[in-house]
Amino acid sequence: MVQNNQDLKRADVWFICHGVRIGPPTMFDFEGEGYKSWVKMGESVRASNPKGIVIVSAHWESDYTSDQGIVVSINSELDNPLIYDFYNFPKHFYEERFCSQSDPAIRKAVKDALTSEGVLIKEEKRGIDHGVWPPLKVVLGEKTTVPILQVSLPGDSSPVSTAKVGKALSAIRDQGYTVIGSGQTVHNLRDYFSGRPTPYTEPFLAAASAAVHSSDPVGQSIGLTKHPLYRSAHPTDEHFLPLVFAVAAADPGDKQHGRDKDTFALHL
Repeated sequence: MVQNNQDLKRADVWFICHGVRIGPPTMFDFEGEGYKSWVKMGESVRASNPKGIVIVSAHWESDYTSDQGIVVSINSELDNPLIYDFYNFPKHFYEERFCSQSDPAIRKAVKDALTSEGVLIKEEKRGIDHGVWPPLKVVLGEKTTVPILQVSLPGDSSPVSTAKVGKALSAIRDQGYTVIGSGQTVHNLRDYFSGRPTPYTEPFLAAASAAVHSSDPVGQSIGLTKHPLYRSAHPTDEHFLPLVFAVAAADPGDKQHGRDKDTFALHL
């Protein structure tokens, strides 16, 4: 975990894995490392009493691109209905509830921070996906008054663009908003479901930890996309990009703590 403690008024940044390999079951794996990591995160988040939470998930990439700049999407409405974007799970998974909303203040803060850095915004009616609500339900409980706004990954799926979005949203930390990137440090479901060995997991986790704790965490994190094990760890990019986002939203002076073995939960 990584924690900002230079300025107690500046809110925190987190990178979380939204499940150990496959996300929704983590909600019920009470003895698992992923669930315990979310519980610990909840203690810290509640103690910090954030003004709101802005979160980027691997499961929403903007459908838009533009020659004029980076494009991200946000929900056009205040309500946060749940998206059950997972399949072939027991019925009770689709009966889970998590009640939350955004509010005008968090929407304005996000829009101002993004547009001031030239990031374009598209609004669309959308709920929160399983990269958001399962971990936040454990963190905040079934119903929360903490405003939550999900922001998409950039439409161009670029780690450089993702870092620029993270850097832009770093500014809202000064207003008391916690920033979260929700993805996976290793995400190869093909190997997971086939039962094949994953010898790349620990070496890539070590490389990611070294990048985050380096003197140039943003550059080194982006550079992981050139790592020889990257395509084994990430056949596609979307679960890696929230890590780049979170690292870019952090500051060089933020105190950094180590990862939890497989969950790699960073509190920046």
